[in-house]
Amino acid sequence: MPSVPSEIRFLPVSVAEAIRPEHVADEQSGAYIAKLIEAAGVTIEDQDVIAISSKVASFLDGGLVRLADVVPSRKAKILGWLFHRDPKKVQLVLEEGKVFVVVPMRRIIRIPAVRKMMERRTTDPETMVKGYEVNNAFTFIVKKHAVYLDEAGIDHTNSPEEFVTLLPEDPCRLSGEIREGVQEHFGVSVAVILTDTATSVGRVGSQDVAIGYSGIDPVTRETFVPDLFGIPRAGGIDLVIDSISGMAGLVMGQTIEKTPIVVVRGLSYQPERADELPGMEAVSWPAGTEWKFALLTIFSTMKLWFGNLIAFQRKTKRSRVRS
Repeated sequence: MPSVPSEIRFLPVSVAEAIRPEHVADEQSGAYIAKLIEAAGVTIEDQDVIAISSKVASFLDGGLVRLADVVPSRKAKILGWLFHRDPKKVQLVLEEGKVFVVVPMRRIIRIPAVRKMMERRTTDPETMVKGYEVNNAFTFIVKKHAVYLDEAGIDHTNSPEEFVTLLPEDPCRLSGEIREGVQEHFGVSVAVILTDTATSVGRVGSQDVAIGYSGIDPVTRETFVPDLFGIPRAGGIDLVIDSISGMAGLVMGQTIEKTPIVVVRGLSYQPERADELPGMEAVSWPAGTEWKFALLTIFSTMKLWFGNLIAFQRKTKRSRVRS
Protein backbone atom coordinates (compact mmCIF):
# COMPACT_ATOMS: atom_id res chain seq x y z
CA MET A 1 0.00 0.00 0.00
CA PRO A 2 1.58 3.35 -1.03
CA SER A 3 2.11 5.95 1.65
CA VAL A 4 -0.28 8.91 1.79
CA PRO A 5 1.54 12.11 0.72
CA SER A 6 1.41 15.06 3.09
CA GLU A 7 1.41 17.57 0.24
CA ILE A 8 1.04 17.46 -3.55
CA ARG A 9 2.19 20.49 -5.52
CA PHE A 10 1.34 21.50 -9.09
CA LEU A 11 4.11 23.74 -10.44
CA PRO A 12 3.25 25.68 -13.64
CA VAL A 13 5.82 25.88 -16.42
CA SER A 14 4.85 28.99 -18.35
CA VAL A 15 6.33 30.39 -21.55
CA ALA A 16 6.84 34.02 -22.57
CA GLU A 17 5.16 33.58 -25.95
CA ALA A 18 2.94 31.03 -27.61
CA ILE A 19 4.88 28.00 -28.85
CA ARG A 20 4.87 27.75 -32.62
CA PRO A 21 5.83 24.81 -34.84
CA GLU A 22 9.01 26.53 -36.00
CA HIS A 23 10.15 26.74 -32.37
CA VAL A 24 10.32 22.95 -32.12
CA ALA A 25 11.68 22.23 -35.60
CA ASP A 26 14.68 19.86 -35.39
CA GLU A 27 14.38 19.77 -31.58
CA GLN A 28 14.73 16.52 -29.63
CA SER A 29 11.48 16.18 -27.69
CA GLY A 30 12.93 15.52 -24.23
CA ALA A 31 15.66 18.15 -24.54
CA TYR A 32 13.11 20.74 -25.67
CA ILE A 33 10.78 20.07 -22.72
CA ALA A 34 13.77 20.22 -20.36
CA LYS A 35 14.74 23.58 -21.87
CA LEU A 36 11.25 24.98 -21.29
CA ILE A 37 11.28 23.81 -17.68
CA GLU A 38 14.66 25.38 -17.00
CA ALA A 39 13.67 28.65 -18.68
CA ALA A 40 10.63 28.85 -16.36
CA GLY A 41 12.90 28.49 -13.32
CA VAL A 42 11.34 25.21 -12.21
CA THR A 43 13.60 22.50 -10.80
CA ILE A 44 12.98 18.81 -11.37
CA GLU A 45 13.20 16.34 -8.49
CA ASP A 46 13.18 12.57 -8.28
CA GLN A 47 9.68 11.04 -8.73
CA ASP A 48 8.14 14.20 -10.19
CA VAL A 49 5.39 13.77 -12.76
CA ILE A 50 5.56 16.03 -15.82
CA ALA A 51 2.18 16.73 -17.43
CA ILE A 52 2.41 18.15 -20.96
CA SER A 53 -0.40 19.56 -23.10
CA SER A 54 -1.28 17.74 -26.29
CA LYS A 55 -0.64 20.88 -28.36
CA VAL A 56 3.08 20.95 -27.53
CA ALA A 57 3.25 17.17 -27.89
CA SER A 58 1.64 17.43 -31.33
CA PHE A 59 4.14 20.04 -32.48
CA LEU A 60 6.98 17.80 -31.30
CA ASP A 61 5.44 14.88 -33.17
CA GLY A 62 4.91 16.75 -36.44
CA GLY A 63 1.15 16.91 -36.05
CA LEU A 64 0.61 20.27 -37.72
CA VAL A 65 -1.35 19.99 -41.00
CA ARG A 66 -2.01 22.68 -43.59
CA LEU A 67 -5.67 22.50 -44.63
CA ALA A 68 -4.76 23.48 -48.19
CA ASP A 69 -2.80 20.22 -48.50
CA VAL A 70 -5.74 18.00 -47.51
CA VAL A 71 -7.54 16.23 -50.36
CA PRO A 72 -11.07 15.21 -49.26
CA SER A 73 -12.40 11.81 -50.29
CA ARG A 74 -15.84 11.22 -51.75
CA LYS A 75 -17.11 10.18 -48.31
CA ALA A 76 -15.71 13.35 -46.73
CA LYS A 77 -17.39 15.48 -49.40
CA ILE A 78 -20.76 13.78 -48.87
CA LEU A 79 -20.53 14.06 -45.07
CA GLY A 80 -19.37 17.65 -45.39
CA TRP A 81 -22.45 18.40 -47.48
CA LEU A 82 -24.80 16.59 -45.07
CA PHE A 83 -23.42 18.31 -41.98
CA HIS A 84 -22.52 21.69 -43.52
CA ARG A 85 -18.82 21.24 -42.77
CA ASP A 86 -15.53 21.79 -44.54
CA PRO A 87 -14.85 18.46 -46.32
CA LYS A 88 -11.13 18.85 -45.63
CA LYS A 89 -11.75 18.94 -41.88
CA VAL A 90 -14.11 15.98 -42.18
CA GLN A 91 -11.41 14.10 -44.07
CA LEU A 92 -8.94 14.61 -41.23
CA VAL A 93 -11.45 13.33 -38.67
CA LEU A 94 -12.12 10.22 -40.77
CA GLU A 95 -8.39 9.57 -41.08
CA GLU A 96 -7.97 9.76 -37.30
CA GLY A 97 -10.57 7.11 -36.46
CA LYS A 98 -14.11 5.82 -36.77
CA VAL A 99 -16.84 8.32 -35.91
CA PHE A 100 -18.84 6.96 -32.97
CA VAL A 101 -21.64 9.54 -32.80
CA VAL A 102 -22.43 13.00 -34.18
CA VAL A 103 -23.66 15.62 -31.69
CA PRO A 104 -25.98 18.22 -33.31
CA MET A 105 -24.95 21.26 -31.25
CA ARG A 106 -26.78 23.69 -33.55
CA ARG A 107 -30.06 22.03 -32.57
CA ILE A 108 -29.17 21.36 -28.94
CA ILE A 109 -28.30 25.01 -28.32
CA ARG A 110 -31.83 25.93 -29.43
CA ILE A 111 -33.34 24.08 -26.47
CA PRO A 112 -34.30 26.97 -24.14
CA ALA A 113 -33.00 25.37 -20.94
CA VAL A 114 -29.68 24.47 -22.59
CA ARG A 115 -29.25 27.91 -24.12
CA LYS A 116 -29.94 29.59 -20.80
CA MET A 117 -27.42 27.36 -19.05
CA MET A 118 -24.75 27.98 -21.69
CA GLU A 119 -25.32 31.73 -21.57
CA ARG A 120 -24.36 31.60 -17.90
CA ARG A 121 -21.07 29.99 -18.92
CA THR A 122 -19.80 32.63 -21.32
CA THR A 123 -18.98 36.34 -21.30
CA ASP A 124 -20.32 36.72 -24.86
CA PRO A 125 -23.67 34.88 -25.31
CA GLU A 126 -24.19 36.16 -28.85
CA THR A 127 -20.84 34.85 -30.09
CA MET A 128 -21.40 31.59 -28.23
CA VAL A 129 -24.74 30.93 -29.93
CA LYS A 130 -23.35 31.90 -33.33
CA GLY A 131 -20.40 29.58 -32.77
CA TYR A 132 -22.65 26.59 -32.16
CA GLU A 133 -25.00 27.54 -34.98
CA VAL A 134 -22.23 27.94 -37.58
CA ASN A 135 -18.69 26.87 -36.66
CA ASN A 136 -19.52 24.01 -34.29
CA ALA A 137 -22.91 23.00 -35.61
CA PHE A 138 -22.11 19.26 -35.62
CA THR A 139 -19.40 17.62 -33.52
CA PHE A 140 -17.98 14.25 -34.56
CA ILE A 141 -17.01 12.04 -31.63
CA VAL A 142 -14.18 9.58 -32.24
CA LYS A 143 -12.67 7.06 -29.85
CA LYS A 144 -8.91 7.51 -29.87
CA HIS A 145 -6.26 6.73 -27.27
CA ALA A 146 -8.88 5.03 -25.06
CA VAL A 147 -11.11 8.09 -24.76
CA TYR A 148 -14.01 9.57 -26.74
CA LEU A 149 -12.75 12.86 -28.17
CA ASP A 150 -14.52 15.72 -29.90
CA GLU A 151 -13.31 15.85 -33.51
CA ALA A 152 -10.80 13.06 -32.73
CA GLY A 153 -8.81 15.57 -30.69
CA ILE A 154 -8.06 17.72 -33.75
CA ASP A 155 -7.45 21.29 -32.61
CA HIS A 156 -8.68 24.06 -34.89
CA THR A 157 -7.76 26.81 -32.41
CA ASN A 158 -4.45 28.03 -30.98
CA SER A 159 -2.82 26.94 -34.24
CA PRO A 160 -1.30 29.12 -36.97
CA GLU A 161 -3.80 30.41 -39.52
CA GLU A 162 -4.91 27.84 -42.09
CA PHE A 163 -3.42 25.00 -40.02
CA VAL A 164 -4.91 22.41 -37.65
CA THR A 165 -3.15 20.25 -35.09
CA LEU A 166 -3.53 16.47 -34.88
CA LEU A 167 -2.83 14.42 -31.78
CA PRO A 168 0.41 12.39 -31.72
CA GLU A 169 0.07 9.06 -33.50
CA ASP A 170 1.57 7.17 -30.54
CA PRO A 171 1.39 9.35 -27.39
CA CYS A 172 2.90 6.67 -25.14
CA ARG A 173 5.92 6.31 -27.39
CA LEU A 174 6.35 10.09 -27.42
CA SER A 175 5.93 10.19 -23.62
CA GLY A 176 8.73 7.66 -23.33
CA GLU A 177 11.01 9.71 -25.56
CA ILE A 178 10.34 12.87 -23.57
CA ARG A 179 10.88 11.02 -20.31
CA GLU A 180 14.25 9.64 -21.43
CA GLY A 181 15.40 13.09 -22.54
CA VAL A 182 14.28 14.81 -19.33
CA GLN A 183 15.86 12.15 -17.13
CA GLU A 184 19.12 12.40 -19.04
CA HIS A 185 19.12 16.19 -18.74
CA PHE A 186 18.27 16.46 -15.03
CA GLY A 187 19.68 13.14 -13.81
CA VAL A 188 16.52 12.14 -11.91
CA SER A 189 13.70 9.60 -12.37
CA VAL A 190 10.38 11.09 -13.52
CA ALA A 191 7.09 10.08 -15.11
CA VAL A 192 5.49 11.83 -18.09
CA ILE A 193 1.80 12.25 -18.98
CA LEU A 194 0.41 13.82 -22.15
CA THR A 195 -2.99 15.46 -21.66
CA ASP A 196 -5.88 16.53 -23.85
CA THR A 197 -9.34 17.96 -23.21
CA ALA A 198 -12.39 15.70 -23.41
CA THR A 199 -16.08 16.38 -22.89
CA SER A 200 -17.49 14.96 -19.66
CA VAL A 201 -20.28 12.52 -20.51
CA GLY A 202 -23.49 13.46 -18.72
CA ARG A 203 -22.18 16.86 -17.63
CA VAL A 204 -21.92 20.27 -19.23
CA GLY A 205 -18.22 20.91 -19.55
CA SER A 206 -14.88 19.26 -20.17
CA GLN A 207 -11.68 18.38 -18.39
CA ASP A 208 -8.21 17.17 -19.24
CA VAL A 209 -7.56 13.44 -19.46
CA ALA A 210 -4.45 11.45 -20.28
CA ILE A 211 -3.83 10.35 -23.86
CA GLY A 212 -0.35 8.97 -23.20
CA TYR A 213 2.03 8.22 -20.36
CA SER A 214 5.41 6.75 -19.44
CA GLY A 215 7.02 5.73 -16.17
CA ILE A 216 3.83 5.50 -14.10
CA ASP A 217 1.24 2.80 -13.50
CA PRO A 218 -1.90 4.32 -15.06
CA VAL A 219 -4.29 2.75 -12.53
CA THR A 220 -4.47 1.56 -8.95
CA ARG A 221 -5.01 -2.17 -8.49
CA GLU A 222 -7.14 -2.66 -5.41
CA THR A 223 -10.43 -3.90 -6.80
CA PHE A 224 -12.22 -6.22 -4.36
CA VAL A 225 -9.66 -5.47 -1.67
CA PRO A 226 -11.39 -5.34 1.76
CA ASP A 227 -12.55 -1.87 2.77
CA LEU A 228 -12.37 -0.26 6.23
CA PHE A 229 -15.03 -2.69 7.45
CA GLY A 230 -13.45 -5.76 5.89
CA ILE A 231 -15.94 -5.97 3.01
CA PRO A 232 -14.47 -6.58 -0.48
CA ARG A 233 -15.37 -3.60 -2.67
CA ALA A 234 -15.84 -3.45 -6.43
CA GLY A 235 -13.96 -0.15 -6.76
CA GLY A 236 -10.26 0.41 -6.36
CA ILE A 237 -9.28 0.87 -10.01
CA ASP A 238 -8.59 4.59 -9.95
CA LEU A 239 -7.47 6.23 -13.19
CA VAL A 240 -4.35 7.82 -11.72
CA ILE A 241 -3.20 9.39 -14.98
CA ASP A 242 -6.61 11.02 -15.55
CA SER A 243 -6.76 12.39 -12.00
CA ILE A 244 -3.35 14.00 -12.48
CA SER A 245 -4.33 15.31 -15.92
CA GLY A 246 -7.53 16.88 -14.60
CA MET A 247 -5.72 18.89 -11.93
CA ALA A 248 -2.86 19.79 -14.27
CA GLY A 249 -5.42 21.00 -16.81
CA LEU A 250 -6.76 23.54 -14.31
CA VAL A 251 -3.26 24.95 -13.99
CA MET A 252 -2.60 24.91 -17.74
CA GLY A 253 -5.88 26.60 -18.68
CA GLN A 254 -7.55 26.28 -22.08
CA THR A 255 -7.08 29.61 -23.85
CA ILE A 256 -4.28 32.17 -23.45
CA GLU A 257 -2.59 31.13 -20.22
CA LYS A 258 0.59 29.95 -22.00
CA THR A 259 1.27 27.19 -19.46
CA PRO A 260 1.82 24.05 -21.55
CA ILE A 261 3.58 22.04 -18.83
CA VAL A 262 2.86 21.32 -15.16
CA VAL A 263 5.27 19.57 -12.81
CA VAL A 264 3.47 17.50 -10.17
CA ARG A 265 5.47 16.94 -7.00
CA GLY A 266 4.83 14.88 -3.89
CA LEU A 267 2.59 12.25 -5.47
CA SER A 268 3.16 8.64 -4.48
CA TYR A 269 2.79 6.46 -7.56
CA GLN A 270 3.81 3.06 -8.79
CA PRO A 271 6.03 2.46 -11.85
CA GLU A 272 4.79 0.88 -15.05
CA ARG A 273 4.33 -2.88 -14.95
CA ALA A 274 6.09 -5.14 -17.41
CA ASP A 275 3.12 -7.55 -17.49
CA GLU A 276 0.57 -4.88 -18.52
CA LEU A 277 -0.93 -4.31 -21.95
CA PRO A 278 1.02 -1.74 -23.98
CA GLY A 279 0.22 1.95 -23.91
CA MET A 280 -3.36 3.13 -23.58
CA GLU A 281 -4.63 -0.44 -24.00
CA ALA A 282 -3.99 -0.73 -20.26
CA VAL A 283 -6.95 1.56 -19.52
CA SER A 284 -9.23 0.63 -22.43
CA TRP A 285 -11.81 -2.11 -22.69
CA PRO A 286 -10.28 -5.09 -24.53
CA ALA A 287 -10.72 -4.92 -28.28
CA GLY A 288 -14.03 -6.34 -29.48
CA THR A 289 -15.73 -6.33 -26.07
CA GLU A 290 -17.46 -2.94 -26.07
CA TRP A 291 -20.39 -4.12 -28.22
CA LYS A 292 -20.86 -7.08 -25.85
CA PHE A 293 -20.76 -4.68 -22.92
CA ALA A 294 -23.43 -2.52 -24.61
CA LEU A 295 -25.61 -5.51 -25.50
CA LEU A 296 -25.52 -7.00 -22.01
CA THR A 297 -26.29 -3.58 -20.53
CA ILE A 298 -29.30 -3.16 -22.81
CA PHE A 299 -30.65 -6.59 -21.81
CA SER A 300 -30.21 -5.81 -18.11
CA THR A 301 -31.92 -2.43 -18.53
CA MET A 302 -34.85 -4.09 -20.31
CA LYS A 303 -35.10 -6.46 -17.36
CA LEU A 304 -35.29 -3.43 -15.07
CA TRP A 305 -38.09 -1.93 -17.18
CA PHE A 306 -39.97 -5.21 -17.03
CA GLY A 307 -39.59 -5.32 -13.25
CA ASN A 308 -40.86 -1.75 -12.96
CA LEU A 309 -43.82 -2.62 -15.17
CA ILE A 310 -45.02 -5.66 -13.23
CA ALA A 311 -44.46 -3.96 -9.85
CA PHE A 312 -47.45 -1.63 -10.46
CA GLN A 313 -45.77 1.02 -8.31
CA ARG A 314 -44.99 4.33 -9.95
CA LYS A 315 -42.98 5.77 -7.07
CA THR A 316 -40.82 3.88 -4.61
CA LYS A 317 -41.85 4.53 -1.03
CA ARG A 318 -39.27 5.68 1.48
CA SER A 319 -38.04 2.69 3.50
CA ARG A 320 -35.95 4.40 6.17
CA VAL A 321 -37.63 4.97 9.54
CA ARG A 322 -36.82 8.26 11.20
CA SER A 323 -35.78 7.99 14.82
